Amino acid sequence: MQPAELLLADRQARGAALDVERSFIVQAPAGSGKTELLTQRFLALLGVVGQPEALLAITFTRKAAAEMRNRILESLRLCGDPSAGLRDETRALARHVLEVDARLGWGLLSNPSRLRVLTIDALNQSL
Repeated sequence: MQPAELLLADRQARGAALDVERSFIVQAPAGSGKTELLTQRFLALLGVVGQPEALLAITFTRKAAAEMRNRILESLRLCGDPSAGLRDETRALARHVLEVDARLGWGLLSNPSRLRVLTIDALNQSL
């Protein structure tokens, strides 16, 4: 594949990963934007659920789970600030989540524990 074809394929795969009607596994090398994509997917899913607890993101390490939760919360906190450096897609998804949050009274920013981003071990322990 040519570089332009690879970029197009990457863009299409990232777009498909935001389809809330489908399930995905994301595999990519370090530094490729996996965490950003997973943040966007979690935000997209938050925009369509009745309760934030309906979602579960699992990862292997506490560090990765904390990074994921922090990215989600920072996206929500900063989506109204045009100078925050958020990607356009992330900003739009976060704004939509805040609209849903206000309408349904979730209080995600004041109660971030409602976001279930866990390690596999933490999930097993909770079961």
